[in-house]
Amino acid sequence: MTPDQAAAEMLSHLGRKESHHIIQLPGGRNNTVWRVICGNDSFLLKNYFWSESDSRDRLGQEWAFLEFLESIGSRKSPAPLAKIPAARFALLEFIAGAPPVTIDEDDIEDAAIFFTTINAHRHLETNLPPVSEAAFSIDAHLAATARRVEMLNQIQPSTPDHNAAIAFVESTLQPLWEIIRHRIARLPTATRSAFLPDSRRCLSPSDFGFHNALRQPDGTLRYLDFEYAGWDDPAKTLIDFTNQPDRILPDPLATLFLDKTIPLFPDSTELRDRIEVLTPLYQLKWACICLNTFLPGRPSDPARPLETQLIRARTMATRAAQA
Repeated sequence: MTPDQAAAEMLSHLGRKESHHIIQLPGGRNNTVWRVICGNDSFLLKNYFWSESDSRDRLGQEWAFLEFLESIGSRKSPAPLAKIPAARFALLEFIAGAPPVTIDEDDIEDAAIFFTTINAHRHLETNLPPVSEAAFSIDAHLAATARRVEMLNQIQPSTPDHNAAIAFVESTLQPLWEIIRHRIARLPTATRSAFLPDSRRCLSPSDFGFHNALRQPDGTLRYLDFEYAGWDDPAKTLIDFTNQPDRILPDPLATLFLDKTIPLFPDSTELRDRIEVLTPLYQLKWACICLNTFLPGRPSDPARPLETQLIRARTMATRAAQA
């Protein structure tokens, strides 16, 4: 099914029979998106990535989360309008706006309220799966990063950029990983293996941060891209929000966000301690993720050239060392 055919079928489902045209939009690492113009209205057409090696139901997971947000009265995300699951197409509300150029305390307040609203109603949502690479014990968090570090051994010395990445992994990332791993290993076994019960988990938008936000003409923010949304350890969600390589928050704003969200959870003291333990681990994991594009078989991304991704990996490793 072509994008144009998918748009026509879903518009018809909405009772829109008039002609339309579509314009492919830039961005989207895993998915492809178009603006659909029909009369005086615009819609967002989204085609979700799928492969034999990565068969996650991105459409189903995002659709379920968007329906949950609608059910609690949130208008901070695009409304789900129509879908064709077999072809992995969805038609969503089109949100006019642009990524925020600057972030201030009001924006932190807005993101914290969005997260708070979601989790004030988390008892209503039981059908969503865990987020991608969810971990519900410190040992599981450690294992998830270990897998990422191990994957980097696959990088081949095929170009000068690849050679530089290999040198960085050997000289900086691997030694730092050993320091962090041994530091966490010194925790009591019972602390590392303790399993986070359902009552202390959060509903996470997953890839949550200002890199997935649009500032509308009136200055307000709305949030996008929930194809990995689901249940998570709040420590992971909050660390990822403040350390997203596409939009790292300055320390004062990161601290403000944590101060506004940690008290949402009954174990706030223990959660703050877990965040302190896991922050360098997840900063190192982000360094590994930045190097994914160097792995064999990974498609190149013109928006994220190899040199840029290596710089980002160095930045995240530096943050991990400082933490």
